[in-house]
Amino acid sequence: MNEIEIRMLYHVHGGDTIKIGFIGPGKVGVSLGRYFTHKGIKLSGFYGTNLKSTIDAANITKSKFYDNIQDIVKESDILFITTPDDMISIIDREFKKFDLNNKSICHTSGSLKSNVLSNAKHSGALIYSIHPIFAFSNKNTNLKELENIFFSIEGETIENSSLNDYINDGKFPIINLIKTLGNEYFIRSTETSSIYHLANVFVSNLTLSLLEIGTSYLKKLGLSEEDALNAIKPLVQGNIDSIVKKGFVNSLTGPILRGDISTIEKHISVLEKEDKELYKILSLNLLKLVALRENNNISKSEIENENILQNLLNNSEKHSVIYKVLGGLD
Repeated sequence: MNEIEIRMLYHVHGGDTIKIGFIGPGKVGVSLGRYFTHKGIKLSGFYGTNLKSTIDAANITKSKFYDNIQDIVKESDILFITTPDDMISIIDREFKKFDLNNKSICHTSGSLKSNVLSNAKHSGALIYSIHPIFAFSNKNTNLKELENIFFSIEGETIENSSLNDYINDGKFPIINLIKTLGNEYFIRSTETSSIYHLANVFVSNLTLSLLEIGTSYLKKLGLSEEDALNAIKPLVQGNIDSIVKKGFVNSLTGPILRGDISTIEKHISVLEKEDKELYKILSLNLLKLVALRENNNISKSEIENENILQNLLNNSEKHSVIYKVLGGLD
């Protein structure tokens, strides 16, 4: 057993109840702090550069506020850094000053790797990127919603295959914490951090952008933004529920699936210039999903090898025309 494993076991089994502290009393920190407290987990408290926000966060979670980083480091076993991304490396420089043996230091950025906490590691801490897959829009996040979120965890000690038994047994400090919460989690590697964050941006930020574009066309009909959003909510929610239940291919609806050429041409005729290319790209992807549906849901990754899309175009004149209309052919 190496030094890290020994420190890990001491951290889990020795001393009093593990206390969790937050550096950053913003939306993510306060929401997670409230959730941890709700689940019976002991907080040390909050530290932040804005004293009022720090005191408020401590009061909300019935924990302590700290006006210096030294004290919260000393009184916490696990520290979550819940600040904007560009502050994480600045905070990490402070960790040079401390003995962090038997402590775990985490940041909650989905785009940064755990190794941004290099000073914490050199000071003896176990370091992680722990990303809650959720869009925190305010500090009063519904705690019921948080019970259903997934956490993704990245850290070189977890990637070490010799620790698998400890991970599976829930003895790893961070894994133990997530299991105490009762949330689902998965472990990602350092090398896949950019792909992981890209996936989150596609289904969160870019989806928000797509919904804003969609509602902008309803607003042209005279609807307010509020009315437009209320109108599309059942449609959006119904689609999500169907996709989760049946998968993407079996949830397909609309003119691309039906091969409704005239409808697609009418769409293109009324699209704003800046939206046309996006419409065509997304519709071409739907056409690939139609091809999968027609070929018994064979994996999308096999499209090129199996010529599935080409088979659809060869066998369906209407889909072949749609492909041309969408710019799929020169």
